[in-house]
Amino acid sequence: MSRLLTRRACFGPPFRAEFRAPAPLCACRLLCCRLGEPPSLGLKSQQVHGRTYSVASQSLAGPAALSAHQVFSPLTKERPVFRIQNRVAVIREPGDFYREILQGIQRARKRIVLSSLYIGSEETELADQLARALERNPDLEVLVLLDCLRGTRIDGAGKSSALLLAPLVKKHANIHVALYHTPALSGLNKTAWPQRYNETFGLQHIKAYLFDDDVIISGANLSRDYFTNRQDRYMRFSDRSLADYFAGLVQSIARFSFQLVGKSASTHPLRDGDASSDMGLRLPSNTPDPARNPADFVRNANAAMAQFLQSAQMRHAVDPATLTEHDTLVIPTVQMRQLGITQDEAHMTEFFSLSDSFARRYGCRSMMASAYFNFSPIYKKLVLESSSRWDLLVASPEANGFHTAAGVSKYIPDMYSIIEHDFMRYSRKHYARNDIAIEEYARPGWTYHGKGVWCYLDRKLPQVTMVGSSNYGYRSIYCDLEAQVTLIPGNKDLQTDIHQEALYLLSHSKMVTETELKSRIRSAPLWLYALKPFISKKM
Repeated sequence: MSRLLTRRACFGPPFRAEFRAPAPLCACRLLCCRLGEPPSLGLKSQQVHGRTYSVASQSLAGPAALSAHQVFSPLTKERPVFRIQNRVAVIREPGDFYREILQGIQRARKRIVLSSLYIGSEETELADQLARALERNPDLEVLVLLDCLRGTRIDGAGKSSALLLAPLVKKHANIHVALYHTPALSGLNKTAWPQRYNETFGLQHIKAYLFDDDVIISGANLSRDYFTNRQDRYMRFSDRSLADYFAGLVQSIARFSFQLVGKSASTHPLRDGDASSDMGLRLPSNTPDPARNPADFVRNANAAMAQFLQSAQMRHAVDPATLTEHDTLVIPTVQMRQLGITQDEAHMTEFFSLSDSFARRYGCRSMMASAYFNFSPIYKKLVLESSSRWDLLVASPEANGFHTAAGVSKYIPDMYSIIEHDFMRYSRKHYARNDIAIEEYARPGWTYHGKGVWCYLDRKLPQVTMVGSSNYGYRSIYCDLEAQVTLIPGNKDLQTDIHQEALYLLSHSKMVTETELKSRIRSAPLWLYALKPFISKKM
């Protein structure tokens, strides 16, 4: 039975997204009701891992008459909102995601927009498909947005994302490769920190893949493991207005990002101190250099993003009074705190407030997933003080991307276990929460990178889901460029697809206990605890 708490949430009214100059840089077996899971997953219908999931008996009249559109209608104010008429495709496997990317490139006639942290330097098939698309269609426009630090990082074979795409840029005038550089890495830090470590200052982390009027929103990058055995989430939307929004978002970021061009006297080298490549990086005219003049760069970028977001908000405003429970709604939000944009942070805070208000009266079940158990203090606090019943889905140590790393990095999964244990102990001791569960994705030979939120309210099927690039950690709020969409499904078929996606992820997960975590971290080296503040903010 869902427990109904009487304590009040300690946060005040919902924040609003702000477009202002920033300060100087300096869970679960899915809180679903378990009333008839698909037999193909082999899950018990009512009890999993010793927990029972059933709809609470309703002692208060009214919840059945309240739709998610009514409960969450404040989320549609002062944000762009899209009514989706066509089917939303919930993609389940990495291989299916890869096929969608290749087929999207092959189908595209007008535009391709790829926004990712990086493209794997080994992805020659993807590059070849882009080349063929450009050759057979001279009207096709291609825009690729990557992170500058990660996209120019040289791997062991001497390759990088930028070098992979360089031949296309040389040959075709209608492909543009933009590489965003954080303003937080400037001055002495720019020269002092080596590659990989310099990426902890901030990254372009938005994952959106657009082909004409189709856009895939995901947390996955474009590299081999994300196409084979690194589980993420992916949703394809077929809607011209939504595709236009994400194309505009990426174009806006590209306007203050470095451009990959042929080397000349006015270009920067692809890597500091390396002049061997015949390609270089050039900033658009009148764009301050983020590494040399970060304050002016932030003002410039903030103005560009505020203009885009305010324009999108006005163009795609809806009157909540006109919405019905049959409308499928998509609300995109972005987070770029280094540039003074806090839209997603405000959106998430308001979501927690609204779901908590519902939960205090009727009960609510929700799940939050992330690649890493490193939720920001803000979101941890909101979960702990919420009246909702929560499950937190994260990677097990074996499914963590750092599990097979060398050097100090191999201890990062242990650090996440320490953070998990500390959270679980704290939740029991200070909040008496026995209804927050931690699930770990543990699939042999696979790693886990999925993130998002599923909110069931008091229903059998999810009423809201969020999908995108944010891991809901400290750096997702304070360091990186992030984007996600909030999807409020308007029909049972879509709700079922979203539910099945969650069950599929959970079918490869296992619940962990405080005792198990305590035993796991017992052998962790003591010096690892000293790194906890750094890892909490940088990973």
